[in-house]
Amino acid sequence: MESRELFGGAIVAPINPTFVDASQFRQIPDNQEVFLDMQTQQSLIVELLEAVDAQNEDIARYHFEQVASDNEAVEYKVNTVQSVPTETATPCLPADITSVYVLQGTQQVAKFNEDKHQAYNVVQIWLAVVRLATVATDLVVTINAPVAVAPGSSESMAASLTELAVVEQEITGLLRGLTIKDWSLFG
Repeated sequence: MESRELFGGAIVAPINPTFVDASQFRQIPDNQEVFLDMQTQQSLIVELLEAVDAQNEDIARYHFEQVASDNEAVEYKVNTVQSVPTETATPCLPADITSVYVLQGTQQVAKFNEDKHQAYNVVQIWLAVVRLATVATDLVVTINAPVAVAPGSSESMAASLTELAVVEQEITGLLRGLTIKDWSLFG
């Protein structure tokens, strides 16, 4: 893991060096940082979103369902969702204003611009929501890792399917090192 500056350096987080900044290849919205691992076809997204009107684990479920909708998933399933103690999950953030929820699920999706009738891949989703209550923000970290690739997908030749434990380590490591350097980022 190497320390990366996010949102102009306002946030710093450790990210696996195999992930490259997607803004080198395409336009990324201002509220997102997107990284791609070209060997495993994983993507890592850090988003700053307005806090949703949900409580506890339902916060993570809401964001997962939003990702499924954005991905035009034909199927999706939440496997686990839990509240994680902030002292353990995000030790670099103030515990009194932070709550953390981690969800693991799957989605069946077609890769961007591919035939949606033949190229549905099964993607493992690890999603963590860091609720920053005092600034009414949900900081959402999502790692998408293909676990079953359709024969018609462009990923079928490129994907090196990753063990789920490795993906869990990546999101856990990112959360543990997540540091907000400049709170004015939140307005």
